[in-house]
Amino acid sequence: MATEMERKLRAALEAGDSEELQRLCGEVGSNIELEVAGFDTQEYPFKELLKMPLVHHVACKPVRLSCLELLIDRFGPGCLTHGNGRGETPVHLAALHQDETWMELVKEKGARDCLGFADGSAHTVAHFAAMNRKSNSCLKWLVKEVGSDCLTVPNEYGDTAVHLAAQHQGIESLELIKRHIGTDSFRLNGWCDETAFHFAAQKSDNSNLEWLVKKLGSDCLTVPNEDGDTAVHFTAIHQGVESLEWIKRLIGTDCFRLKTKCDRTASHFAAQNSDNSNLKWLVKELGSDCLTVPDKDGNTAVHLAAERQPVDSLQFIFEQIGVEMFSLKNNRGETPVDVVESDRCRTDQSAKRAWISTQRRLEASRPPAGSSAPTAASAGAAALRPRPQARESVQPPGPTAVGLPEETRTKNQLDPSFTDWNFILQDNQKQLIGRGGFSEVYKALTDRNQTVAVKVLPLSGTGQSGKLQKAVEMEKRGVEILKRLSHPNILQFLKCEQKSDGLYIFTELVSGHSLFELMQRQNKPFKESGVRDFSRQICSGLNFLHCQPQGAILHRDIKSSNMMLNNEGVIKLIDFGLAKEIVDTCGLSTGVDPKGTPYFMAPELFMGEENLIPYSAKTDVWAFGCTVYELTAMEPPDANVQQFRIGIVRCGGRAMPRIADGFSAGLKDFYLRCVDYDPEKRADTAELLRHSFLSASS
Repeated sequence: MATEMERKLRAALEAGDSEELQRLCGEVGSNIELEVAGFDTQEYPFKELLKMPLVHHVACKPVRLSCLELLIDRFGPGCLTHGNGRGETPVHLAALHQDETWMELVKEKGARDCLGFADGSAHTVAHFAAMNRKSNSCLKWLVKEVGSDCLTVPNEYGDTAVHLAAQHQGIESLELIKRHIGTDSFRLNGWCDETAFHFAAQKSDNSNLEWLVKKLGSDCLTVPNEDGDTAVHFTAIHQGVESLEWIKRLIGTDCFRLKTKCDRTASHFAAQNSDNSNLKWLVKELGSDCLTVPDKDGNTAVHLAAERQPVDSLQFIFEQIGVEMFSLKNNRGETPVDVVESDRCRTDQSAKRAWISTQRRLEASRPPAGSSAPTAASAGAAALRPRPQARESVQPPGPTAVGLPEETRTKNQLDPSFTDWNFILQDNQKQLIGRGGFSEVYKALTDRNQTVAVKVLPLSGTGQSGKLQKAVEMEKRGVEILKRLSHPNILQFLKCEQKSDGLYIFTELVSGHSLFELMQRQNKPFKESGVRDFSRQICSGLNFLHCQPQGAILHRDIKSSNMMLNNEGVIKLIDFGLAKEIVDTCGLSTGVDPKGTPYFMAPELFMGEENLIPYSAKTDVWAFGCTVYELTAMEPPDANVQQFRIGIVRCGGRAMPRIADGFSAGLKDFYLRCVDYDPEKRADTAELLRHSFLSASS
């Protein structure tokens, strides 16, 4: 159990509260180890949070330099040489997260020797400085202080600061490297013979790659690494269509047919991108044949898209090559359908299963060749079959998305680039469609002639403190992350605007009712077939969120009132934990939904201090389990316990109530796998998607 001092330190670190942290650093007796949350997964190198000493955490967080100075004075310069579980010192982490003033402090405190230390993978301080996404000032400082040789020291894998700067920093860093050690450094071979070109192609934009081509020539785009992968291949998976267009202008389209040693082309790589825009572009440029080229294992772009891309990719592929896509087999005899059914399917598994089932039914209903008087079903299947010359810009006539929910079909048509909008009025009043304790949701019409929902979070009267503005910026970043997601069961976020009176969050408009509201209107819980259908969709959406390449995205408020069932029978997860930071900062009541959110909170969430509870993918799963129970009983587990006592009950380890008789053993076991008190033993969404309850026929 954490001590009071540990809890206070963790709270100050997670909040970035320099004033409180400095006060605590003056009182703490030792460089104690803490487990702290709240790291940006793109900027923090650990895939899982590690327990680290206090000085390490201070070096990672956006706090005042004086906090580190105070700790060095208390514990001595030796605290800077102590390694965490990966051998990283506070100096390494400061180079990754801070600016050159932190390096100056290290030098001033007599710990200059720390600059030469390497972690367990032989990463030096220069390697970490080259991965600093906020600033390259630490890298510039190191070159000045220890010399330019630090740029070419290889780590355990042969990668240098030159390689890492090409992937994580900007053109200014490349110019710095060029001035000090010349352009030949960009041809240095690192891990698997990869050069700076390969690393620059793994950056989300092509600014560095374009700069390198100007300096060294376009031939470098097709230099293979040890596996035969080129910058062209990496661009197809990590960057966007603009980069592919740029490569086409430089060296033509044939480069997209180049094969790696595993016989993979750019189409294979594009099919592994969570966004299918690159794959569509390549089909337009190369023709649909690029989809069926097998690699050495027999896998085609169709197999890889079935594994990693959303369900609308399957629809697009079907429009290009028709039912042939279902019969493509790799060397193990697996078809794309088998991939969808396997553990390898990372996104939209339930939605893809439903789509495949629909297409097969339509195909089965098509009459034999030469038959006259086609049925309505076969006419629909014919409308789905592509024209031989079909391209992305040519839409087949008729209902091209038969079998897909309407909101899935129209999702990508929503245009987030609108610049003007107005509330839709009803009886001269803004048309209210929802209300929470601290927000209201209205209908709005954009200048792109689309109706959307706008959630209004009032800021007037709350003051414009630095903490509040920081919370607002956190919500804006949250919306920027969520707007890039595309999944049938996830509400589509469009954009966010801050005005003097509030924060406005725009999303798609969902017509329908929440599952909570439906139970209240029917005055009875759902049948098991309904619970199964809803659980499949909810679990698919959660799995998509939890399996994002840059780290899990958490919902943080799973319950039936945040699950909308639209008019086509599709579940939409709404009302993510956005605005939580604003509400907490303003000190305002968040209101209480029926039975209240605490009833859905995992036991570990009651262990931390208020507003500093450690959300994780497993806490989402616990809330999901409580929601499954709620769908069978119209109330969450332990609803008879007073809300203020629910934390005591959870921390006391009382066994969770069982689902009532009358429901299957499979449903009961599914629920219990979600509400295991031990987060390590609690199921994750991937396991739940494989559970027999979800695969049973309704």
